[in-house]
Amino acid sequence: MKPLEPPPEIKEMAGTDEVRLKTVPAREVAYLVHKGPYSGVQDSQLKLMRWLGENGYELMGPGIAVFHNDLIITRNEEDLITELQFPVRKK
Repeated sequence: MKPLEPPPEIKEMAGTDEVRLKTVPAREVAYLVHKGPYSGVQDSQLKLMRWLGENGYELMGPGIAVFHNDLIITRNEEDLITELQFPVRKK
């Protein structure tokens, strides 16, 4: 699997603090819900990537992390809930 390169418009905007709007098309995603500290998210991403390979899917773009709560709400890292989504297609 080759590494993903950010699109030119994203590279251009990086570090500018600019806010824009865009429409995001519907797409199929494989997802996993990680519960616990953010330091464990990378292991969950690897688990999701392994699942893709084992189940005949390929990655179709950058992943998205949805933070369903934060430390202001939960006050305990073990209660953090992060949804990881990777856009996919069946090989």
